[in-house]
Amino acid sequence: MPRSATKPRPAVPPRKGVPGPGELRIGDEVAAAIVARLRRVEGQVRAIARMIDERRDCHAIAQQMSAARSALERATVQLMATSMASCLKTDGKGVDERELSRLTETFVKLLA
Repeated sequence: MPRSATKPRPAVPPRKGVPGPGELRIGDEVAAAIVARLRRVEGQVRAIARMIDERRDCHAIAQQMSAARSALERATVQLMATSMASCLKTDGKGVDERELSRLTETFVKLLA
């Protein structure tokens, strides 16, 4: 399939039911925003690969790689922050301490 003819991707399906332990706890709008960011990063990475194939300027390639990494990091922070906020919502049941601990550990690893 030529590069310009890509298959359309389905939208993020709405989440039904209550998430179980360890399941992603974010709203449909946030999930769609994160997926949109990831798709932009995907496009950036493909463009970088083309730049390398075409033997373009090293500095320009490095700059684009840095931009793609930053965009991926922003998507990661959005995912983690939203997940942590969801864990703090009580709904009368209290904070899910185990899940909050897992998310905190992951966040710390990402920031290290």
